[in-house]
Amino acid sequence: MRTATVLFVCPDNALLGPLAEAYLNAIGGNRIRAFSAGPAPTESLHPAALRLLSDHGLAHGGLMPKSWDIFLLPHAPQPDRVVALTTSVASAQPHWRGSPRQTLWEITSGALTASPAACAEYFRRIRQCIDRIVQDPALPGDALLRRA
Repeated sequence: MRTATVLFVCPDNALLGPLAEAYLNAIGGNRIRAFSAGPAPTESLHPAALRLLSDHGLAHGGLMPKSWDIFLLPHAPQPDRVVALTTSVASAQPHWRGSPRQTLWEITSGALTASPAACAEYFRRIRQCIDRIVQDPALPGDALLRRA
């Protein structure tokens, strides 16, 4: 079975993308590998992201904001699906290698200034979207990507 690769993109890659990356990697098993990136990454993760991941028992040791430019390099993982988490990055994405399927989950914009309660709501919505992708454990990675 081939492992599917999902790239979550958000403007600063400090909150939404890392939350989605950590959650999908935690529940995707060996069927899906998730990454996150953005056009203007911050220097560190949003404090609410770290708190939410810790509160849900999700690993965040290696998470850090990343530029989506690294996924354009020849040696970078090639995504099967790119999920934009805001409309602001949906139309501004570069041309990805391999022409992956692209999806918009309009979670929010302005996440860096959001309250802790709003961040928790964003995470709930992200988990809901991801849970729909992986709801059938019998499906291989390719089929999971077609269902999103």
